[in-house]
Amino acid sequence: MIMRKSASAKSGVKMLWEYLAYAFAFAWGAELLIIAAYRLGLPSGGFGSFLHYTLIIIGPGLSPAYAAFIIQKKYEAVTFRDFCGRILFTGNLRKTAAVAAVFACIQFAACAAQESYRGNPAWDWLVYIPLMILGGGLEEIGWRGVLQPQLEKRLPFLIAAVMEGVLWSVWHLPLWLIPNTAQSTFNFLAFMLYTVALGCTLAAVYGLTKSIWASILIHAWGNTTLGGMYTFTSLIKLPSAKTIVICAVWIMLAAVIFKVCRGNSAQPEQRKTS
Repeated sequence: MIMRKSASAKSGVKMLWEYLAYAFAFAWGAELLIIAAYRLGLPSGGFGSFLHYTLIIIGPGLSPAYAAFIIQKKYEAVTFRDFCGRILFTGNLRKTAAVAAVFACIQFAACAAQESYRGNPAWDWLVYIPLMILGGGLEEIGWRGVLQPQLEKRLPFLIAAVMEGVLWSVWHLPLWLIPNTAQSTFNFLAFMLYTVALGCTLAAVYGLTKSIWASILIHAWGNTTLGGMYTFTSLIKLPSAKTIVICAVWIMLAAVIFKVCRGNSAQPEQRKTS
């Protein structure tokens, strides 16, 4: 029994490192190609803009999904059909919708408390969210679907979520060198603080629902709210005291809600076993 647990733990650590290696290699490799294309003056005009965003989506945007599939196929013999099924799985639709709604409201409040509304018509939300599923949301297939659960096997929820958020921000680094990306205008420390706060939210959503799709939607909601419907001035400069306090409260709320809800859901199971 001890030997089996030890072998399983080693396999999990190897799976974790291999996921990170693939996710970083695919994303940074694609971004280096995009940077080289800009150095050669290739992306220009309307077609250049189309090429820019297409390469961002199919390269770094989907690299966590590529890495997740490779890892799960190797270690769990997952087929592509099974892989897609895991992404779309939602065990308890009512609970998932409630959890997603609560964390969507928290994320919105954190944004509205420090940013200005751009004045876009309300129906723009319906336009931005599908675009942001492609422009960031699908990253959840790897970050929350693979990395977060592996980290939580070894670390408490909050430490695992913060660590994942830091890794997630570093994974974005080459975007600072690519013209016409939002990140190229951001302060990296402010962005890291934001990814840690948002990452804790996404980790809590996935941890409470086991629904990758729910995390994808909340990620898309976050990208739509901050930058799409509201400004992102809090990311352009070093974090202010107000931003630090808001993000700290945001992180603590995610941790407390996760702990309380996880504890409540565990009680019925304990009663059944007793």
